[in-house]
Amino acid sequence: MVKEKDRRNNKNAFPQTPGSRVAAALIWPIIGYLIDLVLDLFPYGTISGSIGGLALYFLLAERTKEIPMDPPEGWPIIETSVEEIKNAVRIYSEQLPKGVYRTILVKEDHSIDVEQIAPILKGIPSRNFYMSKETYDIFEEDEKHLAQTIDKVQKAVDLYVMEHKEYPMLPYDPTKRVNYYQLLKAHCLDTQPEIELYITNYDGLVTHKKPKKNSTGN
Repeated sequence: MVKEKDRRNNKNAFPQTPGSRVAAALIWPIIGYLIDLVLDLFPYGTISGSIGGLALYFLLAERTKEIPMDPPEGWPIIETSVEEIKNAVRIYSEQLPKGVYRTILVKEDHSIDVEQIAPILKGIPSRNFYMSKETYDIFEEDEKHLAQTIDKVQKAVDLYVMEHKEYPMLPYDPTKRVNYYQLLKAHCLDTQPEIELYITNYDGLVTHKKPKKNSTGN
């Protein structure tokens, strides 16, 4: 992946558009003309600069052809685990510009656009994986409904907290289970999900994983 990143960075160091290449090439005839004026060598400096500029233009044109921006096509189909997908998404997100989030990988149906992480995985997964846009949890095909439900409930919980300044859960509930009745009553949720979700200690994010009781039973 480091080699891939270096390859892209090297390519970005060269002008990529025809206009920028022309501008870079025109600098040399201008420099040659100025040398002619200062040293009274006209037209040798101008000619030399023109030849150099023309050579530079074709060099840059060939350089941009040799190093493609996009990853190579024809990635092999590979077997991939959830953990490998999570790791690839994490690496991908670390390379994103500031203010751009990993949700750009998530399609409308919550499936992950695996082509974008194919250079990291060195292949295309043989099956689909799904991600919550709110919590970044990743699921396999048979759990894809969890991504959709989590996003819906997370938005409802955030809205409820903003309006009521408290989490929608029963007092002293050790599991911090989301109280759907409160969300429905507050019109933050239109239908009750079929699965139980729980509020974590991490910025009020919800999860489908029931908290484990500690040794004291709390």
